Amino acid sequence: MKIALVNPPYTLAHYTTRARNSFVFPLGLGYIAAYLRQAGHKAAIFDLEPGREPLEKFWKDLEAFMPDLVGITSVTPNFTPARQLAMEAKRRLGCLVIMGGPHVTALPRSSLEGAEGLDAVILGEGELPMLALAAGFDAHGRADFSGVPGAAFIENGVYKENPRPEPISDLDCLPYPARDLVDIELYFRQHRSEKRGKSATVISSRGCPSQCTYCANICMGRKFRPRSPGNFVGELERLYREHGIRHFHIVDDCLTADPRRVSEICDLIVGKGLRITWDAFGRVNTLRDEAMILKMKRAGCLYLGMGIETGNQRINDLMGKGTTLAMAEESCSLLRKHGIPYINAFIIGNEGDTRETVLDTIAFAKKLKSATAIFNMLIPYPGTPLFNKYYKDYDAPGTDWSLWCSEGRDRPYEPRQTALTKEEIFRLRARAYRQFYFDPFQLFRTVAFGMKV
Repeated sequence: MKIALVNPPYTLAHYTTRARNSFVFPLGLGYIAAYLRQAGHKAAIFDLEPGREPLEKFWKDLEAFMPDLVGITSVTPNFTPARQLAMEAKRRLGCLVIMGGPHVTALPRSSLEGAEGLDAVILGEGELPMLALAAGFDAHGRADFSGVPGAAFIENGVYKENPRPEPISDLDCLPYPARDLVDIELYFRQHRSEKRGKSATVISSRGCPSQCTYCANICMGRKFRPRSPGNFVGELERLYREHGIRHFHIVDDCLTADPRRVSEICDLIVGKGLRITWDAFGRVNTLRDEAMILKMKRAGCLYLGMGIETGNQRINDLMGKGTTLAMAEESCSLLRKHGIPYINAFIIGNEGDTRETVLDTIAFAKKLKSATAIFNMLIPYPGTPLFNKYYKDYDAPGTDWSLWCSEGRDRPYEPRQTALTKEEIFRLRARAYRQFYFDPFQLFRTVAFGMKV
């Protein structure tokens, strides 16, 4: 089977503008393409996000590939252009068109009903369903979605949804992402690491065991599934030696979920003589092992990101974080002691937030002395417990999702999870940034961090 995998831009208008400075390789599509190729199928990746050529060039290249199936990935911010591409692909090519990703996993029925020409959506991880679909197509010359695990589709006017397969437990069985299917040079220049040379995005595990109510981790699941240290570092070494990569963005939900495994990864990086730097995300309850932190420093950890979210323990508990403010203070103190900068992220407008709890968050952010801090407005992503509790009525075919994730005044809904109004949240967020960065000591930490990375 010939499968075209498409990563849509966040707006189709963006696709016609000049390229931005950096792009992130679509790892999900890279893994699916590699898995399909391993089984003998032909795959191509079309990443529209770099936006370097006219949209018509994409259609010309897609038609030249002559796919049997077009598979489009989507998250909530780019679901609107993804839906437009799906309908246009059906009109131009007449082949099978399906969609996957977090948004359609969360809202499969309304996604199907709102996109004419979309044959099916795939819920959860894509490797096993896509292989089953391709194998069935090769065997019978047609697609039978009834036999595809995790597929949702409409048949004779009736919505049907197959059970999802168990998440892949042995991630080492997956080949490395098919980076050769794109112009890999497009992805080497990324943000902070630009002056450190070429960089790449990698992932060492799937799933996060935490139960945060605002997190849309619905494709990878709540079970932590790691690649073995040898398998992961083997990918780093290949990219280092074959492509000259010097910095890696590790995009696991929580790299530090298993401290022993992180220590083994660091030992291998040092033992193989990989002169690299890297950054990753961690949780405060998993960053209290001083021996692990020391090894991370030696292995090239440049900085860590942590989601602190709130400075009020009652709100922390409502969010299902499973952590305490004391854990946050301890982990930040250890990272500071050993010279690993950290970026803390916070959310304004959490469930139950009041003016007083947000002021607690601002004060706590300053207390933790991070290199930088990010204050986000809460976004009720589809598929989260928060969305299901407060915003379920938006699950409809006609919903316009294009501005759902906006942090500006154009977001199409008032907050329901807090008594704070949208305007009050904007003002408190602006206050958080002012109070955090106008502190001269904080300004020095931020400037020093910028010079380091």
